[in-house]
Amino acid sequence: MEYSLAMTFVTTSGDKVSMTITDVKSNITEVEASALMDTIIAKDIFLTKSGSLASKYGAQLTQRQSTKLDVQ
Repeated sequence: MEYSLAMTFVTTSGDKVSMTITDVKSNITEVEASALMDTIIAKDIFLTKSGSLASKYGAQLTQRQSTKLDVQ
């Protein structure tokens, strides 16, 4: 199974911006996700059309499972 972490931030202008990280570990905790988001905000390396990331809005861990079909 593949897991991804979608994080939503609020920018300095008040807009919401999301980013997704794929292939995260399946047992990532809320504390770890929150700490990652805090680090992303503190480092201020992402600039969006509506400004820098200012605060956390939410996060979501998504699980994706695919089954390969043999259709010869």
